[in-house]
Amino acid sequence: MEKQETSVTQTMFWIQRFKSSPDYGHMRFKKLQKEFGGYPPFDMDESLIDEVDLDTFNKTEETRITLFVSAPLFGINPKPYRIPNFLLEDKIVAILHRASFSIIVGGLSIYLITAGAPKYNMTKLAYFENEEI
Repeated sequence: MEKQETSVTQTMFWIQRFKSSPDYGHMRFKKLQKEFGGYPPFDMDESLIDEVDLDTFNKTEETRITLFVSAPLFGINPKPYRIPNFLLEDKIVAILHRASFSIIVGGLSIYLITAGAPKYNMTKLAYFENEEI
């Protein structure tokens, strides 16, 4: 029980930074339903995440940003190039960085993904560090 409380506390620092961002703080996250590879376990406030179908996941929205999870040994999940029609247009996405063998989050990056399946380019737009404020 103690470990879980500690991880949630450690995760909250990046969320506080994200919520105070003038560019992104008003946004929620959307994650893809499980049939497209799913997500590794991660520690995050679930009230900020909507699980959506493929069509909604592929849409660019004003109030929701597409969520991916990255771990050093496993890469980005779900894999953008495996999601049907995802790379047809440029998109802004969020990548939650976690440790390979822990659910602890290191931070969140916002990227612009430039269209072009199966190859695509990513440009970092913002980073919200998970360090105590």
